[in-house]
Amino acid sequence: MYTAVIVDKHKVAIQEAAQPQLQADEVLIKVLYAGLCGSDVHLFHDEHPFRKPPMIPGHELVGEIAAIGPDVKHHRVGDKVVVNHAIPCGTCRYCKAGQINICPTKIVAGSAKMMGFFAEYVNVPERTLYTIDDGISMQNAAIAEPLSIGFHIMRRLAHLDRDKPIAIVGTGTIGLVALIAAKSLGYQEVYCLDTLDYNLEIAMKLGASGTFNPLRDNAVEEVLRITGGFGASGTIVTAMARGILTDAFALSSLKATIVMLPMTAQVMEANFYRLVSGEQALIGCRGIVEQDFADAVQLINSNYDFSPLITHVLPLAESQRAFELMVDRTEPVIKILIDPHG
Repeated sequence: MYTAVIVDKHKVAIQEAAQPQLQADEVLIKVLYAGLCGSDVHLFHDEHPFRKPPMIPGHELVGEIAAIGPDVKHHRVGDKVVVNHAIPCGTCRYCKAGQINICPTKIVAGSAKMMGFFAEYVNVPERTLYTIDDGISMQNAAIAEPLSIGFHIMRRLAHLDRDKPIAIVGTGTIGLVALIAAKSLGYQEVYCLDTLDYNLEIAMKLGASGTFNPLRDNAVEEVLRITGGFGASGTIVTAMARGILTDAFALSSLKATIVMLPMTAQVMEANFYRLVSGEQALIGCRGIVEQDFADAVQLINSNYDFSPLITHVLPLAESQRAFELMVDRTEPVIKILIDPHG
């Protein structure tokens, strides 16, 4: 079979590999679509904290079961499935508390312990699978993993009343799936900020109450104005830029919760006066718990249309171009799907 391998910084090669051998509790999946994630781009830049070249990237997929191990009980050949690729240890204090997203020894796809999904076939344990209903678009289903993160973001804001305004700073894939999750959960007032007008147009199509481009608008003042001077009760930060945290504090209300997504080792400067004086809370957000993935699959199986997010579908042979598109932004791009058999 063929795989895409990041062999060095900024270099992707298509390589042949042996088809995976199944363990008793595993299934072999024919990969129909694999999504390109921002963390894969960190690997492409050789800036990821634990994913290092050479490595097969990818941890988002929808596929069809091609073979099953003898201990597989609930799935059969031909089933269409998505994969919750993060496998916790199940025994640490965090796993026992249901906080599997922060398990310090969890195994994830596209790492040294588990091959990535930019391949024609992959093998995964049956317990990682969720079934996609008949008639559902396989491209829509490929959004399952990032969508589950959107639901986990909203879990961090679950204490908010649904009629309170929220803001999303950064409308790449994660910002947009957070918007989708918020709207599906009944949040009525969601404002989105980004420097890319195309992304803001998609946010409006997906139900944003208003959008602002900080390069053109005084976004902080606009959010305050439209919320009657109070600001957003919850603010989701999905991007990194100079001053972004200061702006997030400023456009958020007193007692607001600010959820921080970017997993960066870079030092980020901010003016923390508003955070302290307004008794705001700044919290981190990482990964998912099982219910987040189940919520994502439920929305996918409801036949929700995720096509506005999918800007490119490329064959495996064009993986280098896919990464370059994500980095250079020579055309509007949100979610790129790789078709290993295209």
